[in-house]
Amino acid sequence: TNLPTGAIKSIPWMLLGPHDWSFCTNSRQAKPPRAHFDHVTKSLVLNMDHYCPWMFNVVGYFNYRYFCNFLFYVGIGMMYGTMVSLNPFLNMDGELYHSQIRQSRKLYNASISNNTLTTLTTGLQIQPPKFHRSQAQHLYPYVPTPSECTPIAFTFMICCSVGIAVLLLLAFHLYLILTAQTTIEFHGNNLKKRRAKERDQVYVNPYDLGYRRNLEQVWGIFNHRNSASITVVESIAFLRKMLAPSFREPELLPVPLVGGLRRRY
Repeated sequence: TNLPTGAIKSIPWMLLGPHDWSFCTNSRQAKPPRAHFDHVTKSLVLNMDHYCPWMFNVVGYFNYRYFCNFLFYVGIGMMYGTMVSLNPFLNMDGELYHSQIRQSRKLYNASISNNTLTTLTTGLQIQPPKFHRSQAQHLYPYVPTPSECTPIAFTFMICCSVGIAVLLLLAFHLYLILTAQTTIEFHGNNLKKRRAKERDQVYVNPYDLGYRRNLEQVWGIFNHRNSASITVVESIAFLRKMLAPSFREPELLPVPLVGGLRRRY
């Protein structure tokens, strides 16, 4: 630690083995496998994936599960908003929409006629105001009034576009989880695959233990019987573990060791 930073050379992570440690010259700390230095938070992050401006934090080993759940719930919420606003959005300029305005005008004129008869009996001469589109009433279900068209169109387009984008991002991260990669490793592994193909070889991700074990790497142990068969009760319990909010930390080490996954405690 007494050496100047310039005297210490860090080995690029692409040249390291799957379980090799190195030294981070930015944080001046030992650098575990799969760890990277985040230049936004100025910290060395285990299993760093990326910096997320929406979460205002770097996504890595300790909060990757929360990030995936965040994408899932945001996507579900946006799809719910899309479904709720779909029918009003489709009816914004349809026949029912214009019929509702015409019927509202007739109702308004009828009420004005009644008020006119009242004023004539009292001897008062009052000019009734003309009907305005903003005075249209709700006469048909899922048919908006003119004053509601702008917020409904805005709600539908925002929910639909954000929902599709977030669900596509969630699908990409589910692919990364099932193949035991981070976003950084995804780009690095693609380069290694191309180089291996040029040498007529096949690159194999050393962290890939199969779909089930890769899921457990993020969300925890599927069952504690170490059995290949999975019951319905265990499947429901694992889904609850995946999706239910919790404060528990990851159960397994960030890097699978020889022989498979290892618990942190």
